[in-house]
Amino acid sequence: MMDCISIIQSVDRFGAELLLEGNHIRIKKGKYLPRSITASIGDHKREIVATLEKDNQAKRAGLMIAISGELYTAKLNNVSSIYFEHIEGGWEAWRETHYPHQYKAISSKIIATGNTFDFVLLKVKQYLDYIIKKRRKT
Repeated sequence: MMDCISIIQSVDRFGAELLLEGNHIRIKKGKYLPRSITASIGDHKREIVATLEKDNQAKRAGLMIAISGELYTAKLNNVSSIYFEHIEGGWEAWRETHYPHQYKAISSKIIATGNTFDFVLLKVKQYLDYIIKKRRKT
């Protein structure tokens, strides 16, 4: 039996997309999805709706979806990015700065950690707003 994230990833691999419309899930380009996946979507509707809502909230905050329901990211400039990840039942957001073409970060800053997606997302939005205001002053 598939879990919510596996279902969403399987849908993506088949070139389809799950769209949230209210409390309903619409399958875009789902013509070639196997029956087992479409059945799993119905079986896990509540979890999928919650995950797609998180994805939509993250997008509205200016983040990109790296792994649906699990990892979001935003590029601040050529060397710094924000990561927002579901880790061991909680959520954590941090900023990393890398020299070009180097794997290891030269600096990192924890933006927020918390038990809920909404709390950490709020802190990420506040951090992004701070960065935007700081850039306007220079």
